[in-house]
Amino acid sequence: MSRSTTWTRSLLVVPLTAWLLCVPGSAQQNRQAAFTPRFEAIAETRLLMEGLAQANYQSLHRLLRNRPTDAETWRFARGQAILIAETANLLLLRPPRNTGRDTWMRLAMELRDQAANLARQTAARNHPASRTALNALTTSCNRCHQTFRVPVNVMPEPRPGERDL
Repeated sequence: MSRSTTWTRSLLVVPLTAWLLCVPGSAQQNRQAAFTPRFEAIAETRLLMEGLAQANYQSLHRLLRNRPTDAETWRFARGQAILIAETANLLLLRPPRNTGRDTWMRLAMELRDQAANLARQTAARNHPASRTALNALTTSCNRCHQTFRVPVNVMPEPRPGERDL
């Protein structure tokens, strides 16, 4: 074989080998299977409501009763609103097993949107808008409770003898 023939073959073999290593479906890609996470609800819905939503909601009401005067209080209020929004995301993992799944999803997303809006208003340190957003959040909570016949009325301050959230 002449030197020019060997050189020509080298020019073809090296790029061809490199191309084969990069072709989709190569042995390297087949070794790695796609990972699919499995979402699983751990806590009962009532525990999420009492442990996350109720505690953060009541604290937000206390913090926003009057205009916060320091940056730390505004940051804390924003964090609590975000926790309520994330609680709504967790609710999306717990739709009813019977009827009402679509309504549940729509109301959980509404809760998330209202809490996210409250987080934006507290981040902007806009007290009047934060109070308005807190009222909208309250309405969202109560709408869901009424729809699913949960005997809990969300309100800023509990009335004597009435169970609150």
